[in-house]
Amino acid sequence: MKIKYLALFLTLLLFINYAKAQDENNRQKKKDFSNIKTKLTGRILDNESEKPLESVNVQLYSLKDTNKLVKGTASESDGTFVLEGFRPGKYILKISFIGYNTAIKKDLAFTPMEPEINIGDVRLKIGSEMVTAEIEVTAERNMMEMGIDKKVFNVDKDINSQSGTVTDVLKNIPSVTVDSDGKISLRGSGNVKILLNGKPSGLLTSDPNAVLDQIPANTVERIEIINNPSAKYDPEGMAGIINIVLKKSATEQSGYNYNLNLNAGTGDKYSLATGLSYKTGKVSVYGNYSLRLFHMNMNGNLDRHNFLSDSSYHLTETSNMYNKMLGHIGTLGMDYDISRDAYLGLSLSYSNRDRNRNEKGDYQNYSLLGIPNNFYSTNNTEDDKEQGVDANVNFRQKFSKKFQELNASFQYSNSFERSTQNLNTAYQDIVNPVKENDYTNEKFDSYIIQADYTHPLKEDKENSYKLKSKFELGFKSMIRRTDNYYRSEYFDYNANQFINNSLLQNNFLYKEQIHAVYGTFENNYKKFGYQFGLRLEQSFTNSEQMETALKYENNYFSFFPSLFVKQGISNTVEIQASFTRRINRPRLGMLNPFVDRSDPQNLRIGNPNIKPEYINGVEVGIVKYLSTFALTTSTFYRITTDVITRFTTVDSNGISTSTIQNLAKAKTYGVELIGTGSVAKWWFVNASASYFRTDLSGNIGGELDNSGYSWTAKFVSNMSLPKIVDIQLSYFYQGKSVSAQGYNDPMQSCDLAVKKDFMNKRFSLGFRVSDIFNTQKFSIHNSTIAYDANMYRKRDSRSLFLTFNYKIGTDDKKQKRQKPKEENHDQENNDY
Repeated sequence: MKIKYLALFLTLLLFINYAKAQDENNRQKKKDFSNIKTKLTGRILDNESEKPLESVNVQLYSLKDTNKLVKGTASESDGTFVLEGFRPGKYILKISFIGYNTAIKKDLAFTPMEPEINIGDVRLKIGSEMVTAEIEVTAERNMMEMGIDKKVFNVDKDINSQSGTVTDVLKNIPSVTVDSDGKISLRGSGNVKILLNGKPSGLLTSDPNAVLDQIPANTVERIEIINNPSAKYDPEGMAGIINIVLKKSATEQSGYNYNLNLNAGTGDKYSLATGLSYKTGKVSVYGNYSLRLFHMNMNGNLDRHNFLSDSSYHLTETSNMYNKMLGHIGTLGMDYDISRDAYLGLSLSYSNRDRNRNEKGDYQNYSLLGIPNNFYSTNNTEDDKEQGVDANVNFRQKFSKKFQELNASFQYSNSFERSTQNLNTAYQDIVNPVKENDYTNEKFDSYIIQADYTHPLKEDKENSYKLKSKFELGFKSMIRRTDNYYRSEYFDYNANQFINNSLLQNNFLYKEQIHAVYGTFENNYKKFGYQFGLRLEQSFTNSEQMETALKYENNYFSFFPSLFVKQGISNTVEIQASFTRRINRPRLGMLNPFVDRSDPQNLRIGNPNIKPEYINGVEVGIVKYLSTFALTTSTFYRITTDVITRFTTVDSNGISTSTIQNLAKAKTYGVELIGTGSVAKWWFVNASASYFRTDLSGNIGGELDNSGYSWTAKFVSNMSLPKIVDIQLSYFYQGKSVSAQGYNDPMQSCDLAVKKDFMNKRFSLGFRVSDIFNTQKFSIHNSTIAYDANMYRKRDSRSLFLTFNYKIGTDDKKQKRQKPKEENHDQENNDY
């Protein structure tokens, strides 16, 4: 009997403790929500006259208890209304006015991540019929949005998008760095895959940095940063993927949209971008065009000591360069709704770029005793002409089951580049200068076909636009071919003409086929979710140097697993973890074994036997949502095998030769902190910092072993002073970073942009200053047992820009309506 009472007592005690725990948990939830400031705003208009309606009844009801009124108000004289101070959750919005239809919006969700919603303009029609389809919700997008596997940067929120290029916008994105030459790195690694609209593009084949510096930022909708891509994505790129999504400018309603953007900057920098779209019935057509005329000056120097030679011990080099680039990019497209469930899209993009470069250099060689022994100067001009085409066909078929769909696409890319270089070298003790002409033709062709199928397993009953579980299957085949032809001729003073130099003639062919299949499975249970996937790839590569009849072949099979896990700790805290495996394949310039002698004392040569490098990456992150701010902390670790790196040697004559080598391995690990949100209603900030260490292990007698710490920091402040002006201030700093044979100096820059809107934001004027303090420069220090070298380069990065922007269209407000983000992202990801 005593045991029985004891058991009853213990049971009662456990129940009391459980009740206390539940009560504490509920109080904690309330505490988590107590600091969240919810707000619902909008404007009410008469549908016919477009005039604001005053004193309209606006009511917010609980979705669980439709009879419970949570908040209510009446519209102001200008038609606007504000409801605030209620708990996050799901509600029904009811807008009613005597003599007009009643508008209702169901399932209106406020979350800690999106506590504020602006429904835009609500148009009421005269009548008494209940209308439920009038209200569409538009949540105000932040500059930076965080996802489980990516960060999304909404370019429209960046004032730089009014006058800058894609390169200028990338400078403001966390984890991304852009050096003075326009080279893009992600978390300290330049091995990053850059995509246009989720696909590799022929426009980015030969010189992606130059093309990105040509695309106006205002033609970009968003930029996605995917540090650890899943098995669904192409595995190329050690550091991850940067996906640049361009605007279609297509209207959702029947009608048209048109925009025009003009920029003028100091140093003869001009650009124009325009786009027009029209929709009628099931057909949407759109087109856009951009022109960029860009002049740039650059200077640099090289100071090198050769420990293997007494006569050519010291080399100093100074250079001044002038660049002129004229580029055109145009796109034409059509979307056709075959039926309610089938869609067909066609698009054609064309680019044309003409770049002229003139570089003057002075070279001075000294012996170990400081005696000058070889002085000469160079005057080199180069004319590059390039054109490229991207043709895309996209098809989507939805099935009777919600979220079940098939996406298929075909892409053809082609680019052709013709380069003419005139080299003129004048030696101190030679009467006639040495003249040489070099000609390079490079043609690139690419064919890509892929299909992705999504099969839903279980829907989320609480969120009708989400899935609790699904699996995806897909395949992708890619065939690429590159033909690089080079010839050189020298000037014969006796014959008074240029003679072809058969010893410096080269034709290098490279063919590559990659065939892949993948599968992923995703499941969510309450606050826990996971996704695992596997991608299998077979690669066939072969190259041939036609002049020597040497052939190289490298066929290999690769597998790429991925795993993502997330766990909600509370309503405002979430933990995320991921593991992925990736690959970085060598590019054509790395493989071509022909010696580039354009700089007689600094030769470059490719390595056709170079192998791809494999990267295994792990990342763990915590996301904390505050009332108006989100904090993300992540720790990452990458280990890379067969690291591809540039290796330089110097011979006894002081001639350096740079080639490509595979190192044994490299390790990169660090921590990243990102904060994004509103300090005040009119002030939005985005700050980030990354601190990491890189360890390099070589396989050439330990000569390429190196390690060191580095860090980067960024701060972007957007201040929107109502009815006055918008101001953006951005600052970037990159600390000292290591390379295989040395290190790079720190660099920093600061930009300022100001914009004023007129005519209900249809027209705007802007002013921007890039690199205000003129601090952006690039310095490299290399040191080995054979030599040490210091190199410096600086371009005219400080410029002032004036911007004019104008847009007009059919009911601009309607164009801002959008589907729930999760559904949109599911469709977008199928493009990768």
